[in-house]
Amino acid sequence: MRLVAVVFAEDFSADLERLSFHTPVWLADTPANHTAAEIAWQRAIEWPHISVTLFRPSDDWSALLHQIALQEKSVDAIDVIGAPLANARAALIEAGFGRVEETAQGFRARR
Repeated sequence: MRLVAVVFAEDFSADLERLSFHTPVWLADTPANHTAAEIAWQRAIEWPHISVTLFRPSDDWSALLHQIALQEKSVDAIDVIGAPLANARAALIEAGFGRVEETAQGFRARR
């Protein structure tokens, strides 16, 4: 299963290193997250599987899912941290993510 994490938290710097070591991370571009992403990009020199992409959060889930599909190949699941499911449900279904479950930090959508 190809998993991508999408993080809307304002400050995810404490957890980014652990998560990005295991899965590609799309991270809301805030001052704290930007600094954490720069550190991750430096670590990616030694650990090339680390992938962190900054994005500007919006309510346009269709556009975000389209961008993820363009950059990440064959995504089967998306873990979302820090955003409500209600805003994303229709776009997820349209993009083929029919199985959705809420988690403690947000939700996971699967094909």
